[in-house]
Amino acid sequence: MDDDSRQDARILLARAIQFHGHLGPFLIIGIRMGAIARSVLTAQNHDDLTVVMFVNPRPPASCTVDGVQVSSGCTLGKGTIRVSESASQVAGKFQAGNRICTVTVKPKLLNWLLDGLRNATEKEVLEMAKAMMARPDEELFQIAMAT
Repeated sequence: MDDDSRQDARILLARAIQFHGHLGPFLIIGIRMGAIARSVLTAQNHDDLTVVMFVNPRPPASCTVDGVQVSSGCTLGKGTIRVSESASQVAGKFQAGNRICTVTVKPKLLNWLLDGLRNATEKEVLEMAKAMMARPDEELFQIAMAT
């Protein structure tokens, strides 16, 4: 991929925190997933893109959905985002026209996040969020294209 999602995530961060209510690593993950999909699929407007999110529907992993909504423009209200329960992954299957991009959080990273958040202090949560913002896309995600 030519562009890393970190720049878009930095631009959208304040809006995402306002929408979601607080900063956490899964919010950052979601922002970056949506930014990757918009970039890769070259979706020009918010109605060009849909997504099915595969995620545990409870926090902390479900916070990813809010990040995706802010960065992708797909929303529950418009029906352009659907959530399919998954206890074993955090992934988004994004579609624009006949192009599909699946963005999956790497399993090792997902386990690290979930384990780390179990007893994390507020400061540790913020540090984990900063780490998710700082890492390049290839360290966080598996990205697959299909048509």
